[in-house]
Amino acid sequence: MTIRPFHSKDRAAIDELAIKLHAHFAQVDDTAESLPFASPRDAHGYMQRMIDDSENMDGAIYVAEENGEMVGFIQGVIIDHQPGQDTIFDAVHAPRKDGWIGLLYVEPEQRGSGIGRALLDEMKRYFQSKNCDTLRLKVLSGNQPAIAFYEKYGFTAHEVEMAKRLK
Repeated sequence: MTIRPFHSKDRAAIDELAIKLHAHFAQVDDTAESLPFASPRDAHGYMQRMIDDSENMDGAIYVAEENGEMVGFIQGVIIDHQPGQDTIFDAVHAPRKDGWIGLLYVEPEQRGSGIGRALLDEMKRYFQSKNCDTLRLKVLSGNQPAIAFYEKYGFTAHEVEMAKRLK
């Protein structure tokens, strides 16, 4: 297995993985708010936004390859909370620099093989090199295998977002 930075030549493969990721989100979302992409074009546009965010927010994207095929990826950005930028944040939080994982996907047949951990390790090293104070992410509450994976990695629940349908 190889973990390496994303390159533009990876675009078609990462779009395909994003389609699978969002189909999975739709399956595990207890609120049924997450939808699979309606078309490959939608996936391409979404991933372009993730790529742009990584470039504009001092982030990174890494891919995992096994036998020359992409089997996973991770995307993350940095949010630097400096005093004076957001008075509401400043009122209730100490200044900090957060490394946020936006997306992490590993092909189902590769889960449990160490690829997810290797991708997290690589992103953690990147965020540490950028002097981030914390590593953060959000996970769907119905995605129990992912929650267990993140807890095993050392993450703890910080906030719980709750939703109630009105219509």
